Amino acid sequence: MTPVSSPPIDGAPIFLTGFARSGTTWVNRLMRDYFDAGFVNEGQFIVAFGLRLARYGDLRRKKNLQHLLADLRRDEFFSILERNYSVTIDWQDLAAGPANFTAIALGILRQIAMHLGSSRIGSKYPVFGRHLDLLNGLFPDCRIVHVIRDGRDCAMSQRHVTWGHQNACAAAVHWRRYINTARNAARNMPGRYLEIRYEDLISSPASSMAELEQFVTGAPPGQITERFMRDAEQLRPEKLARWRSDMSLHDQAVFEGVAADMLEGCGYPLSGKGRPPSVLQRAWYATHDRLSREAWHLARKMIPTIPETK
Repeated sequence: MTPVSSPPIDGAPIFLTGFARSGTTWVNRLMRDYFDAGFVNEGQFIVAFGLRLARYGDLRRKKNLQHLLADLRRDEFFSILERNYSVTIDWQDLAAGPANFTAIALGILRQIAMHLGSSRIGSKYPVFGRHLDLLNGLFPDCRIVHVIRDGRDCAMSQRHVTWGHQNACAAAVHWRRYINTARNAARNMPGRYLEIRYEDLISSPASSMAELEQFVTGAPPGQITERFMRDAEQLRPEKLARWRSDMSLHDQAVFEGVAADMLEGCGYPLSGKGRPPSVLQRAWYATHDRLSREAWHLARKMIPTIPETK
């Protein structure tokens, strides 16, 4: 399904990331609707194959390249791509191109953008934030948009999905670690990494979108921000700081006891109720989280009709 005329593809890829339930899906829609970005479902194949490239050996050897392409073709990303977006990858074209994973991944992203009639390439995937060093090595000119949301709201949202962290302590540990990991890797990406708070896009849309527009386009903000502001009434500010009313005092204390420093570092207010859990309590919370998630995974595998949301 190739458009009659596709816009030129704009250079370096943009990777959108953020801790799960931080609003990356919504920002992904903004990228598609306002920045002409050809982003589809989560680009897990980039990390999955990027981490295990060594097993394929020298891709300049035809046999090794064919092995990689065959494994890529079987990856679930591409069946979802075809089923949900009617995009079929031209594997022969990729095989005829440069024999390295970076070129192959860029070729896939460009084909997707062309099929969608979009001019910018990239992908959204929460796991990207844990592997920015890998992305920077594969794509030295890539740019990163990191969406940050108050970890307490992330924690409450994750409790409602079967794959999410199942208690406040586990959510706090992983939220704090995620942001630390991304920020440490971002030191090697000066000028190519942008943090944008989900709350700011809702409560201060003009300045936040202007910052995003300048980062993505490389030009002073203008038409994109203006168009976004005309649609601003669609924003839903009731989603902000829901933890204040919906999160139990116990969970507030536990979360802040683990991640108060990161909450403050990201500009979020503290309730003052923080109480660090003991080593034994942390171990119990970690075990509870792991076993709960494994149980849900097994249940959904055995009974596929079980919904992802609780």
